[in-house]
Amino acid sequence: MLRPLSTFSTPSQGYRRLTGLALGAALGLTYGLAAQWLDRALLPGVPLYQPPLGPAGNLALITLGSALLGLICAGPLESVAGIFLASAVSAAGLLIFTFISARLSGNQLTAVLMTSFVLALPFWGMLVPLLAVLRWGVNRLDEGRRDRTRLPARVSAPLLLILLAAAAGALTIYRPEARTLLVKTDALLKTAQSAEALPESLRALEGGSFIARGRGPYQLAWEQRHIERYHIPRPGRNFDNHSAVVARFADGWNLVCLYITPDEPPLCKGFEELPQ
Repeated sequence: MLRPLSTFSTPSQGYRRLTGLALGAALGLTYGLAAQWLDRALLPGVPLYQPPLGPAGNLALITLGSALLGLICAGPLESVAGIFLASAVSAAGLLIFTFISARLSGNQLTAVLMTSFVLALPFWGMLVPLLAVLRWGVNRLDEGRRDRTRLPARVSAPLLLILLAAAAGALTIYRPEARTLLVKTDALLKTAQSAEALPESLRALEGGSFIARGRGPYQLAWEQRHIERYHIPRPGRNFDNHSAVVARFADGWNLVCLYITPDEPPLCKGFEELPQ
């Protein structure tokens, strides 16, 4: 008498799920290390703004999330079912994270949630090929175990995925010109210890006195998109290459320094609350 298919799949089911958990965690850890710590290695001493939990917290969150997705993706016997299920969970997680992190009310919160629902389906579709690659790596390990493939051949696919995860994380780091401006801004703020030493960019500061407000620890981030929202008058020259460095101080005050070129002093403005 033929036994049910589930009977044959049971011995490898636990191994497959454990493999998905481990491979997902390894990919998340590799990506997180590259994305969260390479900039810090390239910018030693520069306090970087890395929301929402800082580099260590973000790394833990990415690793745990990737491990969970790996477990979900590897759970079903059918690969397609696992891939689509993990993609759906990711899209749902996006909605939940948006709801928790969007500290808004009324119409603003409604607009954010509506936008999230609209973007959930494209996000789900975008994750399908990525999770398909993860399931492929899990299947290769599972098949190699069943076929008693030699270890070097068995781990070649997961190692390739880990290298790709590291490369993807490295793509998120600041480009060289951004790192230059972050270093310049950090040096600018560190020299502004008194009214006599205050750089020209911070003397006639629009939005408040730097000496009164620019105290305590701060974190820096570089931006180039949508910097017009800061309403800092911008000259027409080199317009497409303008960028800004945002300093977020521990007391809630913010300083935005707009750079026309890397060699010119920035145009700075203070904010009690950053425009969205």
